[in-house]
Amino acid sequence: MAKKTTAKTSSSTAESVDNNDAGLFPPHPDLSPGFLEAFSEGDTSTGEYSDFLETICGATDDSQPVEQYNGTLGVTKAFVNSHQSCVAQVQWNNNLAAKYTDPGNVNNVRWGTGTMISKDLFLTAGHLFDQTGGGWNRPKDNITHATISPQQIALDMHLNFNYQVDPGGVLRAEVKFPITQLIEYRLGGLDFAICRIGGNPGNTFGINGVSAVDAAQNDMLCIMGHPAGVPKRVEAGPCSNISGNNIFYNDIDTLGGNSGSGILRASTGLLVGVHTNGGCNPQGTGSNMGFRISKIKAVSPTLQALPGPGPTNVSLDQPPTSVFADSSPTLDVLTLVTTDQPHTRPAFDILQRTNTFLDNPVTSPAGDLINKLPGSDVMGNPFDPIFDPFRPGGGRPFILATPHHIPTPEHEAAAMQGDYENALAQLAEAIQQSSAQLEALHQQYQQTLAEYQALMFGQ
Repeated sequence: MAKKTTAKTSSSTAESVDNNDAGLFPPHPDLSPGFLEAFSEGDTSTGEYSDFLETICGATDDSQPVEQYNGTLGVTKAFVNSHQSCVAQVQWNNNLAAKYTDPGNVNNVRWGTGTMISKDLFLTAGHLFDQTGGGWNRPKDNITHATISPQQIALDMHLNFNYQVDPGGVLRAEVKFPITQLIEYRLGGLDFAICRIGGNPGNTFGINGVSAVDAAQNDMLCIMGHPAGVPKRVEAGPCSNISGNNIFYNDIDTLGGNSGSGILRASTGLLVGVHTNGGCNPQGTGSNMGFRISKIKAVSPTLQALPGPGPTNVSLDQPPTSVFADSSPTLDVLTLVTTDQPHTRPAFDILQRTNTFLDNPVTSPAGDLINKLPGSDVMGNPFDPIFDPFRPGGGRPFILATPHHIPTPEHEAAAMQGDYENALAQLAEAIQQSSAQLEALHQQYQQTLAEYQALMFGQ
């Protein structure tokens, strides 16, 4: 796909960044007056902050809002739709002044980005929990007067899901979940962290699989996140180099606030790194970078223990294989209390348990009905455990190939028409019943979520 007009060049001998590098942080208002307001209103041409941190690859920022993406950056719109929901923003809590005598200047600051990799595990950049960096002052302990620890910093933060604009440009209502534990932090000196998140948001917003191997040079990559703390945006471009601990890309614009964004390989949709550092410039001669997944996995017991990649996300624009695909908009959100299979599509789990007309509760409604269509009794159902064509008496009857047993085309068409119309009527009735049940579950979910947020955030 065509992408940018600004030529990009990079050194063929890019070296690994210092493992102790502080990484990128969101812009401090004192360092870039007016930048945040302009950027949040869609003005990505300003060079004020990008010049300061050297993270824009060329003259302008080419990133786009995830739900307004037009498919021109190097990945498809379907790719973005299916992977964006599990990307969340990291934000400081807004109660620091009530909790600390010296709260610093980070209260309620939108801080970074990361990705859900299980129902309650979140992969991001380690430097988000550093005690210094970016010109920001973290809270100090009330007794020791020392800067609070990385573990405590994590507990004073939460995640925002759905902090993005819809296709019409209207800001969606964000959904918050608390960080309850910093599980891994800069292991092996690498700039990554894994947090445990309360409320199992991966069940609701999906998860992204983690690759077992690195990307290769020239592979198309995609980064989604919150540059400068603004609503979620997407950028894409090729991998320009793999060296040392790092993965480089000289055609993907980022800003502070993107730190921790997952680096996705377009060919697989799997995470192949964590974005951490800038290096691009307006002349297009530098490169942004992150830490490559093979190096992170080598030192991370948590990633090593994860199951192999499965389905990644749920999306209203990506219907499941069932004929019940998104018959109700509630299908993709009813997961917090309704599914016990977090690696499958939530709607599919729900339908398997809420429809009573099924002959076989472990198959899809469509499958049960289709097995009743013309030919199913003739050829047998290969998924039926009693069907075995090689066992005497195990197969179902077949039609003898003699003229008096073969129906005429008109006869067959009429019979099939009736059968299909009957099956469609049953499916329509089942959809209506399921929609009513799911709507009731959706209301229960909304009530439970409201009570949860009131408990955790006082809302």
